Amino acid sequence: MELQQHLGHPHPLVFNPEMNHQSEETICCFGCKRKGKGPNFSCSECGFFLHKGCAEAPIEIQHHPFHRDHPLILRQLSSIEEQGGDYCKVCHCYIGMQFSYCCSSCKIAFHLKCSLLQRDTSGNFIEILHRTHKHPLLLMDNQNFLLQYRECSGCSTELVNDSYGCFDCSIFFHKKCVELPIKISHPYHRKHQLILESDFRFCNLCQISHSGLFYRCSICNLDFHSECLPPSVIKDKKHHEHPLTLLLRPNSFTCDACDTQGDNVSYICSTCNIQVHKDCISLPRFIRLTLHRHPLSRNFFLSIHFHDSRTWDCRICYKKINTEHGSYCCSRPNCEFVIHVKCAISRENKFWYDITELENPDESEELDESGNLIFFLQETKVGDNVVAAEIIHSSHDQHSLTFNDEMNDNKHCNGCMMPISSSFYYCSCCDFFLHKACAELPRRTPLWFPQSSFRLLTDGIFKCWLCDYDCSGFSYKSANGLVVCLRCATTPHNFTYQAKEPHYLFYDAENVSNCSACGRRRDRKGSYICKDCNLVLNSGCVTLPKTARHNFDEHPLKLVYGDNNDYPLHHWCDICEKERDPKFWFYHCEVCDNAMHPKCVLGEYPFIKLGSKYKYKDHPHPLTFIQKIDYHPLCEKCREPCQDLTLECEEHGCNFVGHWKCLRVSSEVYSYHH
Repeated sequence: MELQQHLGHPHPLVFNPEMNHQSEETICCFGCKRKGKGPNFSCSECGFFLHKGCAEAPIEIQHHPFHRDHPLILRQLSSIEEQGGDYCKVCHCYIGMQFSYCCSSCKIAFHLKCSLLQRDTSGNFIEILHRTHKHPLLLMDNQNFLLQYRECSGCSTELVNDSYGCFDCSIFFHKKCVELPIKISHPYHRKHQLILESDFRFCNLCQISHSGLFYRCSICNLDFHSECLPPSVIKDKKHHEHPLTLLLRPNSFTCDACDTQGDNVSYICSTCNIQVHKDCISLPRFIRLTLHRHPLSRNFFLSIHFHDSRTWDCRICYKKINTEHGSYCCSRPNCEFVIHVKCAISRENKFWYDITELENPDESEELDESGNLIFFLQETKVGDNVVAAEIIHSSHDQHSLTFNDEMNDNKHCNGCMMPISSSFYYCSCCDFFLHKACAELPRRTPLWFPQSSFRLLTDGIFKCWLCDYDCSGFSYKSANGLVVCLRCATTPHNFTYQAKEPHYLFYDAENVSNCSACGRRRDRKGSYICKDCNLVLNSGCVTLPKTARHNFDEHPLKLVYGDNNDYPLHHWCDICEKERDPKFWFYHCEVCDNAMHPKCVLGEYPFIKLGSKYKYKDHPHPLTFIQKIDYHPLCEKCREPCQDLTLECEEHGCNFVGHWKCLRVSSEVYSYHH
């Protein structure tokens, strides 16, 4: 089937009944500038493409409801000179280079998609009169530009299907809302019939005032929003295998799905013996979240073994789970992960834990984490375990790395930037160290916070999304550009933190309390909080090294969790000689009895390793991080002496030097990877 010519296009167009998925994503219709989808006409010589509806649009439209006085003529190119205007008279959006209808007499133009209204078998525009509106309502398909970003005037939800609208009043209704019966008898109000009206009123069901379609009883002065009046029976086999029947009783109840209170309106399933809110009927049966690797299934109660007397806690909020009501629990045998339904449907939690519905839990894919960045050269036996004695790591492939299982807190790991506190690999030729755990990290892994998977990066300078520190070393980066340091990436959502006594911490995404360690408040991200007490730690403080070193003191410094000494003169930092708040954490030397602020010990940028490289956009050579001690050259940007973390060009003959705080990218940009 060929269309020999269309509006002056020089080549014949060939009809295609369908499009492949790849073409739908890459090809746009020359008529409406929307992505290719469904039947179409295309030109094999030049790539010209038209939807079937756009190709078959009439050349002229008489008595169009938007402009009845003059005929509208189809034009392929839209311009002010040819069509009398470059903005659509109906939707007021720019037309640009796409098909449109215009009236040359009135100098007005309309989008092609705004102009093509639905017609009956006789070719007439479909119009209806409705009790709630004084003008005729026109039937429009869901491709009409008029329906974009608009809500139904009846139920206040998005217009996604064919709808009726009044162009003069800019009022639109879903087809299903227009087709609501004018009079109904409903079990919620048995005394009188209810009459459909459109107004701004107070709904006696949801107790909220809003505009839309209401069923009214004028005798009893009662109004019920059309969306609030519950149907007598709901059949939704996708979410529940049995029909649910409306139960109207003036009593409160506890919903068996979400374990929260409800009033008056509920639905019951006599087969399952459950009573639920109307909104809880559509809860997904299976979900997945980044916090747990297995699918979770919805349960109306948990069958606990009679010997099991434990309290079951939600793994998001760590409050008690009522085992006699609804929850989401792991569908795998012997896995005891469980969360509240209300935590699963929380909008905040959906962002943090990427909670998504699963159609079939058996088809859920798990990320392959088997690959790492190690090439094994030689193995050795340590106790009962066989470990790699010598490796090549892709982050340092110029030399091999040798295994060592002794602590060396004078050195820092090039991966996580923390002191070497466990078995590690080191380079005998240069100052390069990696914890064994950091060396064995997988190339790709899911983390418990937003985004589905993260890729391991081993170079660059970046700002950690979670703790806000500028860092060098390894990081995990998502496809959307979210970058986190290894300290945050390897800190689990919940774990036992050993301070003066053990604290079971979990991450609360909504917590904005002051940090117990430093006193600062975080507004845009949550904190770790203790399940059993008031301890609150932000992501920066929860990863503070337990021991540190500073040239002020020759001994190792130990992190202390508050000062019990009441003597006021004891509450001073021995480095900056400023007062210390005894409530907050500090570093202490047990030999010299020196006490110091964590920031004074670790510095402004504790996780950028000296000697790391950085490519500054306004300088042609790579720059190296240094700390000037003997002399302090002037910064190229601010012309102040470089007394803190500094970048220096090592190119022979180039004297470029500058503060990191002056040369760093804006704090709004998270990644500085090169």
